[in-house]
Amino acid sequence: MITPLPSLGKTYRHMARYRELIAILMKYGFQDIVEQLNLRYYVELGKSVLLQRPAEHVTQIPRAVRVRLILEEMGTTFIKFGQIMSTRPDFIPEEFIAELKKLQDSVPPFPTPDALALIETELEAPVKELFAEFGDEPIASASIAQVYRAVLHTGEEVAVKVQRPDIQRVIEVDVEIMMNLARLAEAHLKGLEILQPVSMVEEFSRVIDNELNFHVEARNIERFAENFGQDETVQVPRVFHEFSTKRILTIEYIHGIPASDHEKLLAEGYDLPTLALTGANALVRQIFEHGFFHADPHPGNIFVVGPARVCFLDFGMMGKLDRTLQETLAALLVCIVNRDDERLTQSVLHLSTNPDDLRDTRKLRRELTDFVDRYFYVPFDKLKIGEVLEDLLSLIIRFGLKLPPEIYLLIKSLVTIEGVGRDLNPQFDIITIIKPFVERLVKRQYDPRRIASDLGRTTAELYRLLRDLPEEIRALLKFIRRGELRVDLETRSMEPVMKTWDRDANRMSFAIVLAALFVSSALIIHAHVPPLWHGMPVIGIVGFAVAIIMGLWLLIAIFLSGHL
Repeated sequence: MITPLPSLGKTYRHMARYRELIAILMKYGFQDIVEQLNLRYYVELGKSVLLQRPAEHVTQIPRAVRVRLILEEMGTTFIKFGQIMSTRPDFIPEEFIAELKKLQDSVPPFPTPDALALIETELEAPVKELFAEFGDEPIASASIAQVYRAVLHTGEEVAVKVQRPDIQRVIEVDVEIMMNLARLAEAHLKGLEILQPVSMVEEFSRVIDNELNFHVEARNIERFAENFGQDETVQVPRVFHEFSTKRILTIEYIHGIPASDHEKLLAEGYDLPTLALTGANALVRQIFEHGFFHADPHPGNIFVVGPARVCFLDFGMMGKLDRTLQETLAALLVCIVNRDDERLTQSVLHLSTNPDDLRDTRKLRRELTDFVDRYFYVPFDKLKIGEVLEDLLSLIIRFGLKLPPEIYLLIKSLVTIEGVGRDLNPQFDIITIIKPFVERLVKRQYDPRRIASDLGRTTAELYRLLRDLPEEIRALLKFIRRGELRVDLETRSMEPVMKTWDRDANRMSFAIVLAALFVSSALIIHAHVPPLWHGMPVIGIVGFAVAIIMGLWLLIAIFLSGHL
């Protein structure tokens, strides 16, 4: 019998959502998951749902496709989860990633009166006092928010992003359910602990929390604007903080043409190859200079606002690279170009978050040599950076190495912008754009001022370490003298054994109590201990009844656990 989770009491408030999820799992042929997680133990659904079997044609559909259909049917939170996980090949098998990439938000806009009511609540003033004009219908709608065009009393045109009512509560409920299911899956589905479902949900929770907080997006826009400064090739919308809150975001309205509208761009006389170069150059600069980049640069989020000028929109999801990560990534790319397999192996290990888990360095080096040979003689204009990086990523994952989450966002961004560039110009070559940025980054590592700065920082850290060392040693000795020094050892391989022992001990205790109850009830009846009912001791009868119920309970629990 599966022990209930500590947080289960809290999730009883969400039974309807659990029922919906389990019914959909059964509908798409995942009754094996329902059985293995013993979800019936947690939620009483009734036989009509639990005994439901999927239609025969459903079981013929590939499992990955059925997972996508389940996420779509479960709605916004699960779709978002699938979209984010589609960028994480370290978590998700390749065949599932291909399906998850097909997930699309397709939710109808919510009523404008609801949006106006939220604006007035958040900004604490009537809409007419806040805006001279406000659109009757949204100009864009998505799963978390929708956008209206408005005009301030100063005459400035603005775009007002309004969060969906109750979306915060809906997502909180769904994430809580996801976390409980992830813990169950990690504990009871063999082999799934390698995929770290709990870590997947934790990562998703962090990302979605940022997307729900429009203050975060406002700060992202301002940091983005500061990075580009006076750059004439990139326009960044202005944020109006006095008309913004955690659930409302008001920014400058951008007059432009989406990068995907080629006909309109050509009608305006724009040169498409120039626009491809401008957009890609802006993103590569974000990655290798600023270390702060747009994580979803699809054509709908890039507007053309001039012959060689673009504007990025939707700053809810941004990637961040610190200086060390930037330089390690640059060194890795240089090693690929220079066909330096030995240093490439070192760069991969430096980039990895778990290099000590690698068991065969020589085999990794051989695989990396083969990887470089596959692409070394391919002309740059024929080479796809997305294909190269995804191939490298697949190789790294095969060796059980993990990379920082930012690297997966970076690859997604480069793949997306490369696709946008090739749509605008079939001869588009992003590697030529990347090359000078990488070269500058590598040269910067050997700049005398940089070396002096690093040396000064290292000296200061060494001084602090030596200064604090005597005090740390004294504290350690004090713990030893008091007998308070404790070493915690974790034996992961013993966890399943301990759980089995714990379960068996509980059942043994239950059985002993049950036997004692039977024996004591029999003695009471034999001794005719009052009070009596129809000549039989009441206490003895009640004792037998309780013992029978407890015995049936124990048998059912053993039967449901599958261990007779």
